[in-house]
Amino acid sequence: MSILGESFSVMGIGLVMVFLGLIILIAFVYLIAAALGGREKKDDGRSAEVSAPAAPAPAPVPVPAPVAAQGIDPQVVAVIAAAVAAMDANGKPLVIRSIRRAPGWNRAARTEQVYRF
Repeated sequence: MSILGESFSVMGIGLVMVFLGLIILIAFVYLIAAALGGREKKDDGRSAEVSAPAAPAPAPVPVPAPVAAQGIDPQVVAVIAAAVAAMDANGKPLVIRSIRRAPGWNRAARTEQVYRF
């Protein structure tokens, strides 16, 4: 067999092994999700149609403005609050109690510069 034929056969065997491994991993993830996800009962909205009408929603509670540390611009507070609200996928109301600077960013920057390589 020529070198070209051998290289194609090795490449083909490698591709088949990689894709078989990926298929096994995907099947394993689905099995784990089915085993763990079967315990929780998800409400898809059908039960609301069958059950009696829900009670009226309570009046919205006024949300206090976030308290920021001295020196933080109110626009920065608004951007942080918007980012936190955008990351919430549950639809539950979020309350930001306080915003303060974390000293860890300086240390992280130094660590990144020192241990770059």
